[in-house]
Amino acid sequence: MNVAITTEGGFTGRGIGSVTLDDPLPDEVARAVAAARPEEWQREYTVERGADLVRYTLTLGDVTTSWVTSAAIPPDLEALFDAAWRARSAAAPQRP
Repeated sequence: MNVAITTEGGFTGRGIGSVTLDDPLPDEVARAVAAARPEEWQREYTVERGADLVRYTLTLGDVTTSWVTSAAIPPDLEALFDAAWRARSAAAPQRP
């Protein structure tokens, strides 16, 4: 299963990074994928107002959903995002 996150917007308009994970997924991400209910996700979650909001787009297999900073998203989507974002950080090259 492929998990991809992209971002756009924010203060610079360029987003804050991205992550793409393919099989085999890190354990924490695999558990979050197993618990996810993407068929219940809305395609977009928004808030009424805000400046410099970051838009997140998460793709899980053939399901894509987007949200902006401060939007209320389902707990399973939040858990998957958090796990994938942490895996991104863990995979980043470490400076000697």
